[in-house]
Amino acid sequence: MLLGYHLLWSTIANVVGTPEQADQTHQLIISNNYFVGGAVNPRDNDLKITPDGDHIVFTGNKYFNTGGVVSDLTVLEGVLDGTGDHIFALVETQQPGIQFAHNWHNIGLRLTESGGVKIDNVRASWSDALGWDSATKKPRDDTLKIAFPTLLLPTIQLVFSNFYLGIALGSLDFASKYTTTATRAWPFGGDNKESATDEFYILERYGNFFAHLRATEALADRAGDQLSGLYTRYQGQKSSLTAQERGEVAEWVASIKVVATDVGLRVTSGVFEVTGARATASKVGLDRFWRDIRVHTLHDPVSYKNRELGRYALLDEVPEPSWYT
Repeated sequence: MLLGYHLLWSTIANVVGTPEQADQTHQLIISNNYFVGGAVNPRDNDLKITPDGDHIVFTGNKYFNTGGVVSDLTVLEGVLDGTGDHIFALVETQQPGIQFAHNWHNIGLRLTESGGVKIDNVRASWSDALGWDSATKKPRDDTLKIAFPTLLLPTIQLVFSNFYLGIALGSLDFASKYTTTATRAWPFGGDNKESATDEFYILERYGNFFAHLRATEALADRAGDQLSGLYTRYQGQKSSLTAQERGEVAEWVASIKVVATDVGLRVTSGVFEVTGARATASKVGLDRFWRDIRVHTLHDPVSYKNRELGRYALLDEVPEPSWYT
């Protein structure tokens, strides 16, 4: 998850910035081997941005960020005061104005360095405002009105979907090792076996989980190919991407989000049925997979993805870009 967020925020300048800003951002990250986190949680009130000469100043709070505590750079996002315009910028993490609450006490994702953060008068140059012109203090090339920057949202959702897939794959792998070494055969079934690995119901469950995870992985790759195709095709001509093309790719991503959520939750809870009661012991740690995926799949209600896909399948209606689509 930390790697996923790092790669996501490392490429943000490609999506919402100018080519020059993208080059500068990549040079900064790669030459310094920087790790990137982000305080971009749209459910919270957006950070307030006030202009101050050649700089912009971020102020506010975010309930949730991931990886910030261990990051070198943090992506901030907020609304320019007096407008409805959003600005993204990367700033140095280690500064007095970024104060982490260290208050992540949820049941899952305990190793993701998540939690709240206070942003207190953090300054960035106008030249670091991604997609904005530092001279005019306006978005370049009308970037707020074209579809390409909104690809950031399906990209985020695709990263999430791969979290879920990876967690589920890890759960099955861990459970398999446990079953082959520690699970005992059930002696009261009427068709008793010497080994748990000969039990019909155990073999049937593992086979079913394996098949569904393979299908999920194939869909994740297909959705990734569709999204990558748009980036490749329109990186040099961002204004040419149509809302229809963007929407169709968003529905590929919505599809994997739904499937990865459903399969991931089913596998990470179902593995207990094929490992046995002793596998619920805290020292085994099998519960961490379910806890992690249960927490993150609540990031945004998957029911809305199902409804969105229903409108696409039934009415050929692509979704309007939003902070979650």
